[in-house]
Amino acid sequence: MNQVENNPARSEMNSEKENNIDYSEVYRTQELKQLNKRLRKTRNILFICAMAVIGGALVFWIMPETSFNSINFLYYTCLSVVLVLLGIFSNKRPYVSLVTGLILCISFWVAEILMKKTDDLLIEGSIQKLFIISLLVSCLHASKEAELIRKELHFS
Repeated sequence: MNQVENNPARSEMNSEKENNIDYSEVYRTQELKQLNKRLRKTRNILFICAMAVIGGALVFWIMPETSFNSINFLYYTCLSVVLVLLGIFSNKRPYVSLVTGLILCISFWVAEILMKKTDDLLIEGSIQKLFIISLLVSCLHASKEAELIRKELHFS
């Protein structure tokens, strides 16, 4: 008689090993994934805004019969460079860098309107700036969540 003995103690130990999951480690990995996703989204939005600023400057500069000149192009380029630098800095402080970019874009837009240098480009420039500002505002929630996750995981 060939009888296979099943050891109940051994099967209990195997099931305990399978059920002995470190949930804090699982939680930490999931939070790290979410943190990286939100940091990447914030960084990409800032880079996209920088490309939109410089792309708009190129389009406005090439347009015939506009008051857009080299100095305006230089202002747009500087704003674009600052947005790129904020995108690089966003891995450390995503919410601060996004809010700073938003404040810079809004103040740049207000300064252009107050200086009345874009009389014939007001509509085109406004559409471009509204697009950029809406991108930045849409990412505020994700960047705030990234800051909270960083604090929760003690990365700050």
